[in-house]
Amino acid sequence: MKKTQLLIAKEILANTTLGLLYPFGLHRSKRKSPRKKDQRTIVLLHGFGANRSNFFPMAAYLKVCGFKKVLFYNYPSTKGVEKAAIELKEYLQTHVKGGDIDFVCHSMGGIVARAYLQLLGGSRRVNTCITLGTPHKGTYNAYWLPTQVGTELRPDSELLRKLHETEVNSSSVDFYSITGNSDNIILPRESTEHGENINIPGVGHSGLLVSIRVMKEVAKFLEK
Repeated sequence: MKKTQLLIAKEILANTTLGLLYPFGLHRSKRKSPRKKDQRTIVLLHGFGANRSNFFPMAAYLKVCGFKKVLFYNYPSTKGVEKAAIELKEYLQTHVKGGDIDFVCHSMGGIVARAYLQLLGGSRRVNTCITLGTPHKGTYNAYWLPTQVGTELRPDSELLRKLHETEVNSSSVDFYSITGNSDNIILPRESTEHGENINIPGVGHSGLLVSIRVMKEVAKFLEK
C-alpha cells in the first residue's frame, strides 16, 4: 500500500512540475543549428497536449553532459500525428542545416517521429530515435479520446498499421525505448517497446520526463 501511495505521489509531483513549466513553453523556440556538416543536433519532441517545456529538465541535463546543440520541436498535437510529422520535416529543413540528428521523444512525440522517418523519408537525416512511454502499438486509453489523435493512437488504427508495414524504411535508424513500469497511460505497457528497450521501475508516464535515471539512460543511448 505504501509503495502504491509513493508511486502516486511521485506522478502527482511530476505533473505539478510540468504544469508549472507549461507557460514557459507556449512560444516556439527560434533557435537554430549553424550550417555545418559535422555537427550533431538533438531534437526533443513532446507528447499530446504538452509543449516544449516538458523537456526543459531533460535539455538541461543533456547540456550538462556535453550535448550542446539541443532544439525543441513545439507543435500543436491536436492536429494529429501526420500533420505534426509534415511540420516536423519543415521545422528540420529550417532549423537544422546539415550534420546528424538524434530524436528524443515523449509519448505521442515518438509516433510523430516515426511517421516522419518512415513515411516522409526522414531516416536519411536521423541516426538515433529514443522514445519515452511512446504507444508504438497503441494504447487502450486512446479509445477515451473522441479526437483524431485518439483514433490514430488506438491499437487497431490505420496509422499504426502503416507504421508497422513500413518499419523497413527506418532500418538505418537506431531505436531505443524507455518504459516506466508504473505507466498507466500506455496500456498495455508492452506497447512502448520498439528497438532496444529499458524498463524503469517506479516511474509513471509523466515521471519519465523528470526522472534522473531516465535522463542518464537517454544520455547513454546518445553516447553509443
